[in-house]
Amino acid sequence: MEKYANLGKVLYMNLVLTFHLSQCLALASLLPQIAQQNNYPSLGGLGLICIYSVNLIFNLIAPLYLTKMKYRYGFVFQAVLVLPCFIPAFYVSRCDGDDVVDLICNSYMLIPFTLIGCVFLGAGLGGYFVLQNTYVSDCTNEKNKELYFGITYMLLGCSYLLNGVTSDQLLQYIGRENFFLYSGIMECALSTLFIFVQQPDKNNYNKVSEAQQNMIQNDSIGKSEEQVANINGEFAKIGIKAQFQQIMQKFQLKEMKFLFSLFISTGIVIGFEFGIFHQFISASLPGDDEITVNVKTARIFLFVGVAQILSGIFNGLSRSFVGIIQNSIFYGNVFQCMNIIAILSAFQQNYNINIILGLLIGFTDNSGQFNSAVIISDIWNEDMAIFGLYLFCQNFGVMFINLIAIFLEGQSLIYYTLLLILLQCATSYSQQQFKRSQLKE
Repeated sequence: MEKYANLGKVLYMNLVLTFHLSQCLALASLLPQIAQQNNYPSLGGLGLICIYSVNLIFNLIAPLYLTKMKYRYGFVFQAVLVLPCFIPAFYVSRCDGDDVVDLICNSYMLIPFTLIGCVFLGAGLGGYFVLQNTYVSDCTNEKNKELYFGITYMLLGCSYLLNGVTSDQLLQYIGRENFFLYSGIMECALSTLFIFVQQPDKNNYNKVSEAQQNMIQNDSIGKSEEQVANINGEFAKIGIKAQFQQIMQKFQLKEMKFLFSLFISTGIVIGFEFGIFHQFISASLPGDDEITVNVKTARIFLFVGVAQILSGIFNGLSRSFVGIIQNSIFYGNVFQCMNIIAILSAFQQNYNINIILGLLIGFTDNSGQFNSAVIISDIWNEDMAIFGLYLFCQNFGVMFINLIAIFLEGQSLIYYTLLLILLQCATSYSQQQFKRSQLKE
């Protein structure tokens, strides 16, 4: 059936990515906390900034080489890039900055070593999601777009759930000293499974509807279906200079000025999730030992994962009924609810409130990414360069919030929530402007 064309391929790619990504998420969520506990206070924040700075750059660079590869080789290449980061993370979990026994544990050795590993992780993740969103968009048609992206972001939520489950169990049974070692071994095995990712069946190309033509300024409008479907192939054939020029031109499309704040806001939520949220959790557990704090942090990320799954299902269904604009406005409302609970958590410093905050963070994170990906797929089909621009903006948001986290280190948690409120207001305003621009046309 045409509606379910490429469904098996989408499921396989996303299932492998789910398991592979869960280990990367475990590293990103626990490394800052463990580094701080082991007396490397600035390492966690610097590591996250390094990851997302490189990620930001590779969101623009990745389409230059990934458009020249088959999907399977692109996924394997990106998966292998993330592996080196588990080596320094292993040493961070075993060293103590205040009791240096081995040379590698010296801050002047361990911090640069870890940051080099973070460069590889950022480069790997930088092409990961560009490739994932492009692949799913390439597999869709107008009859199954909501279903396929709903499945994709539901399984993305499963990776957060797996992150919580595996982190909880591994921390309890093997201890945090060996946690990143076992995670790295699992990641190596999972990387090989990407070789079985299949190319999409393109017997039925995506069609650009008349409504979309009236609504969107798109460099693929007016071209034949084959040209639209082949946009990445054409992009791969031109020189690097011309590729960069095309990317810069797409930065200036009128839709982008309204969508920038949406894209950046998804990064703000992710940055809060991995760079700041652990401070809220730790503040609510003042009398617990370090391993207990790590385990309880992992358990809250179980709730983050559950919310991500529910968000993927909800957005996949609601997108069919209320449309793209109302769905993105709903995302802004959920963002606002997250801010309210964050304020409550900052004042109360209660673990149960942080569970609720984790649920809202997960739902907000997944909703923002789902809406961004579907908007791009609706407007630009499987244009990998546009997905790269979206993820560039997202990682700018992540990097910005982590820089703020370093600047506000040791300050009251309420300052973080005030910043989130300001950014959420900017996002809501931009979405309203985007809605008005579409209504005028």
